[in-house]
Amino acid sequence: MDYISIISSLLSSLFILTMVSFVLIKDWKDQVNRYYAFMAMGGFGILFTMFLSYAFPDYLDLTRVNRITQFSTSFFFTMNLPMSLVFPKREKKLPLYVTLLCISPGLIVGGIAGFTDLSITRAYFKDGLIVRDFETFYTIYAVVVLAYLLAGTINFIRKYFREKVEIYKLQMRYLFVGGSLSIVMAAICSIILPRFFGLSRLYVIGPSIASFFFTFSLFYSVIAYNLMDIRTAIHKTTMYAMISTAIIFPLFGIVYVSGTGLGIFKDLPYFISSAMIVITFILFSYYVQPVIDRGFRRKQYAFENIVDDFIRNIEDVKELSRVIEQTVDLLRESLFLKHAFFIMMNDETRRYELMYRKGNNEDFKLEPVERTSSLIRWFVRNQDYLYINRIYIDDRYFEDIRDEILAFYHKNQVQLILPIYHERRVLGLLCLGEKESLAGFQPSELEKLAYFQSKSNDFISTALTYKKAIKEQFISRTLDLADSILNSTMPAALPNLKPVTFGAFVVPKYEEGTDYFDFIRPGNQGVGLIVSDISGVGVASSLYAVLLRSAFQSCINEAPSTYTVIQKMNRVIYEYTGGKGGLVTAYYLYYDFKTMKLMYSNAGYPALEVFRVEKNNFDTLDTEGIPLGYDITASYGIGRTNLLKGDIGVLYSKTLISSKNQKGEEYSVLRLRGIISGNRVRQASEIAELIKNDYESFMGISSPSSDVVVLVFKIM
Repeated sequence: MDYISIISSLLSSLFILTMVSFVLIKDWKDQVNRYYAFMAMGGFGILFTMFLSYAFPDYLDLTRVNRITQFSTSFFFTMNLPMSLVFPKREKKLPLYVTLLCISPGLIVGGIAGFTDLSITRAYFKDGLIVRDFETFYTIYAVVVLAYLLAGTINFIRKYFREKVEIYKLQMRYLFVGGSLSIVMAAICSIILPRFFGLSRLYVIGPSIASFFFTFSLFYSVIAYNLMDIRTAIHKTTMYAMISTAIIFPLFGIVYVSGTGLGIFKDLPYFISSAMIVITFILFSYYVQPVIDRGFRRKQYAFENIVDDFIRNIEDVKELSRVIEQTVDLLRESLFLKHAFFIMMNDETRRYELMYRKGNNEDFKLEPVERTSSLIRWFVRNQDYLYINRIYIDDRYFEDIRDEILAFYHKNQVQLILPIYHERRVLGLLCLGEKESLAGFQPSELEKLAYFQSKSNDFISTALTYKKAIKEQFISRTLDLADSILNSTMPAALPNLKPVTFGAFVVPKYEEGTDYFDFIRPGNQGVGLIVSDISGVGVASSLYAVLLRSAFQSCINEAPSTYTVIQKMNRVIYEYTGGKGGLVTAYYLYYDFKTMKLMYSNAGYPALEVFRVEKNNFDTLDTEGIPLGYDITASYGIGRTNLLKGDIGVLYSKTLISSKNQKGEEYSVLRLRGIISGNRVRQASEIAELIKNDYESFMGISSPSSDVVVLVFKIM
């Protein structure tokens, strides 16, 4: 009896049956899982009928059993084609009629081979090997089966080269390398060698071994996608095997000499032998086992010690960049990673951008990660580390976002991400790449990294708080100086004129704002008004306000010519900055009392909104000039319009309408217009106060990103 064939075929068939059961229990509704189960059941039919043939040759009709084997073989190879059509997972399911059209020829040929005598007329054992009498149809059967094998393999190769999603290509590599070679091995051993060379010795062993390779590679691609647990199991098995071997020899030696009565053990009582065994076991556990254990886990112990030392030493570091750099460097060096990097939220671009990286590839480039990406949203909901294996196997959390997150992992060669939080938001992501050895992260390492994450989170958050405190102190000191400068530039009070009244308010980002507005009056015939938006805070920005005020007050004779005034302001800023500018925008208007005509010029400031009483609607007045100080030859237009009694105008900084509250809602021009039109009978100062109250109520605890200036005028 060929025990090797019996054992190999039985174990292989049970192994396949277990995998089929697992896949169907996991998700039988998934088309890929179902097709995998159908295909694997064909393999089960092949191997189990082989087991029956070799285990019970005298009790079964070997001819009938071998025909069932032929049908199972046909079904197995036939399903290779539709499997290649649905794997990797398609967005749309493969229609049933397409599947039936694909497999019908193979099933028909398999049915003829399995349930008639046109393929095999007789099967029997001779000299311990199974012998089959073939007919002509068996050649047709073999050609059809091999054609299905070839078609499926070619389709897998075609899809691999056309596939753009890296994770799908990775899955197909595992399947193609393992599955295709296994199928070829099975075909050669069970079809080609017996039919064309008369060699049946590998008829069972070949397909049995092939089934292990194929089932594992396909199962790995469809379900597991990772080898970490296998590496861990091999590592632990080897370690415990050596520990067991090291202890069993001295214990066996004591038992052996006690039983044979050699030397001093000749008349030794059994309780003494028992005591020696206990003492030996205790000494082994205390002295020998830790040595073996450290030998297998020396990197783990080294990593734990390095992390503990790092945590003790980093506590005194307050500079954010140093904390992040030392954190990345430590993890890369102690874990032998190919690279590691940290991405951090950029408050200006509102995206997560690369802050620091250490690795081999100097050409590495990272695209910014949007705040609304699936990766960031996952960490907002789940504040723990994310190892790539979890993405593969956890359908509960990653079913809908798996591809997007995996794209980030594979494109940037990341295996593990540790999130860093500050003030209840995702501050940044600490990304760890592959190990130099390509081994996975061990459970003990993941456990230590979870502890490291919490500590590192505290250090980085503390460093950021310290950085903000230093910045606020610097701003506070510069604002104290800037305040004294601004007090000499801002008007002490709004003009109180009969033809036109004014209202204004300022909501500074800090205690004092740096934006500037002012008035000039060339006699009693009119009034000029300028409003500016100066980026930044502190002394530098305040000096812009001084320059603007000086230039503006010198334009009193040119006040009616808004074009001339803006041109002069542009020249002053240009000469001060050397043509580099400072992102200073301004809007100047002049109102003539007698003609009730309004002239205006704009240099990058939001357009003037005018509520027309006559048509009960708004006009937007703009000349679309560039900001001041960038081009000395820039041409600024001039606009003219007539105003009527009751008309209301409002100038506002861009921050007003772009400000967002905690819900992410913008204040918007429409909201501003609603307040003006709804209170058109009120005075300009009252309207300005209403706008201020509404804005502060809208923002709640949120603060503006820059100074907010609003100036309202009303024709009386």
